[in-house]
Amino acid sequence: MLKEQPCNILLVDDLPENLLALESVLSSLEQNIVKANSCSEALRYILEQDFAVILLDVKMPDTDGFETAALIRARERSKHVPIIFLTGLSGNEDMIRGYLMGAVDYLFKPFIPEVLQSKVAVFVDLYRVRARASQQARELAAINQRLEQEINERKRTEWELKLHQAQLEAANTELEAFSYSVSHDLRAPLRHIDGFADLLQQHGSSQLDEKGRRCVTKISESASRMGRLINDLLEFSRMGRNEMRRQQVNMNYLVNDVIDQLQSEVEGRHISWNIGPLPDVQGDSAMLRQVLANLIANAIKYTSPRERAHIDIGCRTEESHETVIFVRDNGVGFDMQYGYKLFGVFQRLHSNTQFEGTGIGLANVRRIIAKHGGRTWAEGVIHEGATFYFSLPHAGAP
Repeated sequence: MLKEQPCNILLVDDLPENLLALESVLSSLEQNIVKANSCSEALRYILEQDFAVILLDVKMPDTDGFETAALIRARERSKHVPIIFLTGLSGNEDMIRGYLMGAVDYLFKPFIPEVLQSKVAVFVDLYRVRARASQQARELAAINQRLEQEINERKRTEWELKLHQAQLEAANTELEAFSYSVSHDLRAPLRHIDGFADLLQQHGSSQLDEKGRRCVTKISESASRMGRLINDLLEFSRMGRNEMRRQQVNMNYLVNDVIDQLQSEVEGRHISWNIGPLPDVQGDSAMLRQVLANLIANAIKYTSPRERAHIDIGCRTEESHETVIFVRDNGVGFDMQYGYKLFGVFQRLHSNTQFEGTGIGLANVRRIIAKHGGRTWAEGVIHEGATFYFSLPHAGAP
């Protein structure tokens, strides 16, 4: 523990020998003794320094101790400093006057050195206690000020985040509305293009050469691809606006139903299905069906180069706060360094010449699972296959 700094003790007496005697008696306290032989000198010291206690002689030639005490009490810096009067006068009137002037004690000469030491030591201890309390109060005030600043800063940050969130939500709403409007408005001219291309193929192909017929076929294929893209965009926009209808969902039923709906995609294929037991979950049945339809359709599509495809659908059980469901295949896989692109809108790791697609399906998967409070991620190895995961929080999980 650090040794405390000495306190100042002011001795006021017009006789040097009395000052010397007082200093000798108090030297054992190891404090800083300041001596003044007049009222004016004492007041000058009080203006410059703080004191733990003042020992003041009553009888002095120019200004007596009572008047000096009154002047000390009149100053803001010294009005609470304890004053001990020292006097050879024994009258009660003088003692009462001294207490009225603000004295805390009144000692008669000749005083007992040990008594004087004890009394002064008490006031030194009190001064140190007050100094420590004052220091702690300042430190506490500084801490409170910092806390208030941090709280205000946090409130300002929260307000800014809420504002940005509101702006982002408004922008997303406008973007979705625009996307829906544009996609919807594109349908009519696209139907015309596809319809006229079909008419040209049926009734005018005999008048076209080989290059012309290829161009018409290309127009028809492009219109179909654009139609799928528009439908996916509309679905993506609708999914952002649709309200969730939470209920208990039988995931085994959904998986089998989705596979039945995709039978036309697997005709003539050799696919080995391994479907593990899946738990019931809380969620929107229609949205979760869309998730499974996208993931299972992708597994079917990206295993098409395999003579024998293997598709596993299962559940990881080690997580305590969420259900993790996966769809794994032995298809073409992907490079993990580009995996961050998988769930982005219009982000694809394969070209349309390799595998058809619009780049919206997995973005829709992520949006749906995010609405459920879950996560989406994937693992893959080129030419070995891929596994897509999504999680759903347990009912009541934080």
